[in-house]
Amino acid sequence: MANTDARRRWREQQLAKQRGRLHPDVVQGDLEGFALVRPDGSLTAEVVHVQWMDNHPAGPDTHVTVSFADGRNVEFAFDVPVVKVRAADLQLVSRDDVRRAAPSGWGIDAERWDEA
Repeated sequence: MANTDARRRWREQQLAKQRGRLHPDVVQGDLEGFALVRPDGSLTAEVVHVQWMDNHPAGPDTHVTVSFADGRNVEFAFDVPVVKVRAADLQLVSRDDVRRAAPSGWGIDAERWDEA
């Protein structure tokens, strides 16, 4: 199973690299100022903050909350592969390339930051 996951992640990263404006990363990486590709091939709003969750039940340095400009928060485990697009490049990427670069995993919705 782990070998299959590694192959899938490698393939996702290779597809993203080929497209130039689509950049592979991990969720605890440098995401602010980028939109993320969702598993359904759609794009999120721009990431405005990535918060490491030191008080997570699984322990420190295991999860992050990603906050988006539209008020949404999504909680991710560390090392979830993501594909990001610089906000300035959103109009330059094709829908087909975005769909092909869609990651296989995602986090879970968390409480909105604009309603807390």
